[in-house]
Amino acid sequence: MRLPSIHAPRRQGSALIAVFWMIAVMGMVLLAGAKALDADARSTRELRSRTYAMRLAQMGLEVGRHPVIQMDDPLLHYQSPEGGGYDVRLTTEEARLNINVLLTQGDQVLLPRLFAYWGMKPEFSTALLDALRDWVDEDDKTRLNGAERRDYQKAGLDGLPYNRPFREVEEMLLVRGMEQVNQARPDWRDWFTVLGDGRVDVNEARPELIALIANVPRERLTPLLSLRAGKDGVLRTRDDNRLSSPVQVAQLLGVYQPQTVEILTRWLQFRGPIKRLESTGYFGDVRRRLVLIVQNQKAVWRGELPPHHGP
Repeated sequence: MRLPSIHAPRRQGSALIAVFWMIAVMGMVLLAGAKALDADARSTRELRSRTYAMRLAQMGLEVGRHPVIQMDDPLLHYQSPEGGGYDVRLTTEEARLNINVLLTQGDQVLLPRLFAYWGMKPEFSTALLDALRDWVDEDDKTRLNGAERRDYQKAGLDGLPYNRPFREVEEMLLVRGMEQVNQARPDWRDWFTVLGDGRVDVNEARPELIALIANVPRERLTPLLSLRAGKDGVLRTRDDNRLSSPVQVAQLLGVYQPQTVEILTRWLQFRGPIKRLESTGYFGDVRRRLVLIVQNQKAVWRGELPPHHGP
């Protein structure tokens, strides 16, 4: 009679452990494969959404640039059965501050007010202003808190600054300090332009910008905004009223000082000639915003900007 080996249970236990180990490995492989498939599916869905959102934004831009389209035309808003759509806004490029005019004319008021409104500390604002001025001037002399060629070289950025006015707003992002602005105020691009004569179109400008120019609290703009929006209370519809003079603006704001009227005369205009079209296409949660700027019936700039929820 053969006695059972004392090693048999040990071999059986080892085999069982090996089986469990193989099951665990196979489970990990299956889990990794499932995650990879899910990630691939998400990537495909996102690419599809981005493509559709871009196509819809392009469609909106083509609709908006047609000469017969008015600012409140229902064709400026569209929603497809698949859940996507576009929204188009018609305005003027002069509804923004011309950064080149402010810097070349040595502005010491509007930009500091704007940066303070954005919540920036005075020392940071001073350094940023000096860096912006160093960027557009023609020399390599560094202002007290500015940045010239050697400062950018130390940061590993050769060939900067360009020592000329900005050719497009996006170029401002190259200036030292603007990256912090971009993080704190992702909508900063919507405040600036490089086109026009520097005067702001008060009929199209956002209320906060009008308040900064006139140096009044935002609450003082209520009569002006109500008049501008017309009876329906909605801006950019056909019953809008157009402001027509600095004196009228001063009266609506309740500021009658000659100095204030002089400032408003210097910085305001009432019908900017440069047309701006913004088309935001969306599909699902994806948003894409295209901008077209038209001057004298010719497109002078076209590009994509980050989506925003501003006015």
